[in-house]
Amino acid sequence: MSTLRSLILVTLSTFVFSFLFELVWTAPGHAQHLPDQCLDNLPTPTPIAPSHRVVQLANCSYSTILGAANAAGQPGQPLVSVLPREKTWVMGPLGSGRNVLTIDIPVEWENTEKGGATGPNFWARTGCRYDIQSDRAQCETGGCGGVYDCSRAKLGPPAGTTLAEWIFYQPLPPNNIFEDHFDISAVNGANLNMDIQQVGGSATDPVNPNSAFWLAENYPLTKHGQDLRNQCLASFALKRSDLMGTPTGKGYPNLGFVIMNDNQQPVGGDSTIACFSNCGRYEFPVTPAGGQSCSNSDPTCFRWKAFCLNAPQAYGTKCSTDADCTFGTGCWINPGSPTDHTCQGRAFIKNQTCSPDVCTFPYGFINPKTGIQDFSTQPPFGHCTDVTNDPNACIGDDTVHQVMPKVYTWPNDPEVFGGDAPLYRVIFSPGNTLLPITESTAEFPLCSSLPSVYNYSFWLGICGDDINKGATFAVAHLTTANPPNWSCNLQPGDSGNTGPICRWNPAH
Repeated sequence: MSTLRSLILVTLSTFVFSFLFELVWTAPGHAQHLPDQCLDNLPTPTPIAPSHRVVQLANCSYSTILGAANAAGQPGQPLVSVLPREKTWVMGPLGSGRNVLTIDIPVEWENTEKGGATGPNFWARTGCRYDIQSDRAQCETGGCGGVYDCSRAKLGPPAGTTLAEWIFYQPLPPNNIFEDHFDISAVNGANLNMDIQQVGGSATDPVNPNSAFWLAENYPLTKHGQDLRNQCLASFALKRSDLMGTPTGKGYPNLGFVIMNDNQQPVGGDSTIACFSNCGRYEFPVTPAGGQSCSNSDPTCFRWKAFCLNAPQAYGTKCSTDADCTFGTGCWINPGSPTDHTCQGRAFIKNQTCSPDVCTFPYGFINPKTGIQDFSTQPPFGHCTDVTNDPNACIGDDTVHQVMPKVYTWPNDPEVFGGDAPLYRVIFSPGNTLLPITESTAEFPLCSSLPSVYNYSFWLGICGDDINKGATFAVAHLTTANPPNWSCNLQPGDSGNTGPICRWNPAH
């Protein structure tokens, strides 16, 4: 959330994906379904005391996905978990009657603006195999440490996943009015398009009627029926084939949970499952070695510092022009502000300019409420070439905003909105998508069903003692993987990301 509006709740997540392979995936082909049809006739629950807010997660795609939330709370207090009223995190496809989850917001999740607080997040997990009884899941995107219930495990959102970040029920002057502040974050990338809809509440901000950031006046925040994965720069696309545990394309050899067939292709076909942002591309699967002390001569390190605002020495120094600034920062001419004539982080666009209906609330935009030009929302845009001359090394915030005009795409983006509704809907894939979403299913494959490249027969003998002692799950590895040996008995707390999780014996 925007530090410019003093609403920072969650910093960039460094949680690594927990993922899953999939044998079958669906290509919906139902894009004629508009978001209002997806949301037609949905129940409108009211908060159950002592809660003051309720959130619905709505799956508008034609694939089964898993909803997810973290655990949140106040500084120095235990984090509080949630579970939907439906007692599940499974979200069926549109038309199933099971595509909505209902979450009552605990009072411990309210007013989490204070430093040290952990704010609420919601997101979707795609391409999951899961076993609720053992609290285990392996997902292509949105995973959290290999568990099914992220909130109960007190785990947060991973890189490359669209998420909704919140401050609920924040008391504001003059009459102790309570408002909510939130954003849709693609700072680390996006797996699915997302929108937030309020149900009820005020039409304009009762505390600041001149605010241009009230949700009721800005909805929709994204272009329904579109999908960032469809126009992702190839070098920023995360594909299923990247997650097979062997160097294929750019590949991530230590992430091998997508099953490879005997032709060295993903079982079920290949597809783009997420699109990284500028920052996310250089944080996945881990931040550069050494963090802020890594060498600026290393292009990955330098880009990570510039795009993720991880060069603290560059911010706040006095300047007259951009030439006085380093790490691609810009000289922010912001009269009357402490940031006036200081070097600050900014968005980087790929084109020379970006239309204000795409890159919304830019430097110098005209507030429609007051007719006054505003220089305080963010510094002027930088360009990808301010950081790198490699055209494949920067996706450009303008590319992301083509699908998500009012979504948070860089660490100080002003796309933070307000509302005071008792009910909000977090909508996954609003208007649906024509791109495949790997189907999620309530089972792990039998180890004996894996393709021959996993050499099941050999490892059955090696793992015999563990099986006889009651081992339920294994992690299968290719002979070229790191490590090359199977994990014969997957332990609680082990995500199993290095290979596909399988069952030794059928579930009873």
